[in-house]
Amino acid sequence: MKNRLFGFLQILPHDVFTFVGCVTVIVGMYLSRAMISIGMITLISSALLNVKLFSNLRSFIQKPHLLMITGYFLLFALSYFWSDDIHYYKERMQIMIPFLILPFSFIAMNRWELRWYDLLMLLFILLNLSGIGWSLHEYYQQKEQFDIGYGFSKVIPTPFKNDHIRFSLAVVMSICFCVDLFSRYSLPFIRALLILVIFIDIAYIHILSAKTGIVAFYLVALIFIIQIIFSTKFRKLGVASLFVIATLPFIMYLIFPSFKNKIGYFRYSLEQMNNTEKEANISDEGRLISYQYALEIIRNHPIIGVGIGDVYGQMKQRYSRDFQDKEVTTLLPHNQFLMAGVGLGIIGILYLLLLQFSIFKLVKRMISFT
Repeated sequence: MKNRLFGFLQILPHDVFTFVGCVTVIVGMYLSRAMISIGMITLISSALLNVKLFSNLRSFIQKPHLLMITGYFLLFALSYFWSDDIHYYKERMQIMIPFLILPFSFIAMNRWELRWYDLLMLLFILLNLSGIGWSLHEYYQQKEQFDIGYGFSKVIPTPFKNDHIRFSLAVVMSICFCVDLFSRYSLPFIRALLILVIFIDIAYIHILSAKTGIVAFYLVALIFIIQIIFSTKFRKLGVASLFVIATLPFIMYLIFPSFKNKIGYFRYSLEQMNNTEKEANISDEGRLISYQYALEIIRNHPIIGVGIGDVYGQMKQRYSRDFQDKEVTTLLPHNQFLMAGVGLGIIGILYLLLLQFSIFKLVKRMISFT
């Protein structure tokens, strides 16, 4: 029986299963959360039903960063014992399941040929481009209304269930993937298409005007340009690119009304922050208020926090206390360290810092190796 099981596991096409799992997760990001779940189930099933299961487990244990990512999920799972709102606890833990499933799933994957990774990147780029097309179609159906809405912190519809922050970051990733493919493929036709996609992505990210995506784009671009400037071969290109990236926001400001109105709203929100009255429904000030409430909760529950199940309830209590007669949206702190602090206290913050340091050491070692 043991030999039959061993033989069966040997003939399973694990590479195909993991590739299909990755494809399903990527497609699910744009179309269906159910597909994301199916893709992750496929990945973990391929990892567990594997003839190399025990050797993969040993390899997994020897990877501190993977252990710590899994441990991050387990630490939040432990907060069940001091969370009162079990329903919300279950919701948050479902969101965090990738921290549990993906680390071991990826360590169990064989090293694919480079073209397999390129196919995944190409799929991501095409899906992202399709998402941009759909978003722009919705935008131009009611362009004037959307442009006006940007003066009140409204944004155009996006994939990822209208999560414009995550989609803007996906657009930045698409740009990075295009640059990587451009550097490795010399066919003029392919390079021309990649440049076209990059231009579309850059234009869209300014039309969308999500602050997180814009900051990420300019930060990545600046780092890339600095690397070019310090290379002896492309120094002039780097200086020219620096001039382009410095003038780009001004050009986009003149071309796209949504970006112009978003800048205007940002100025308005900065002015409102100087007022003594709190305004929770103003985007930037609302975020700062959520940070203040999170810090207050951490001060009141410094050791183990309130439990991930009670994060929303604790935040809502403070909004209700300070905005009794106003309709305000209860925001969770858009900061992973603060979320860890509210849910797990100082222990969660220190753990997340150690996890970041572990990943930083790994990236630094990989860069020095290459």
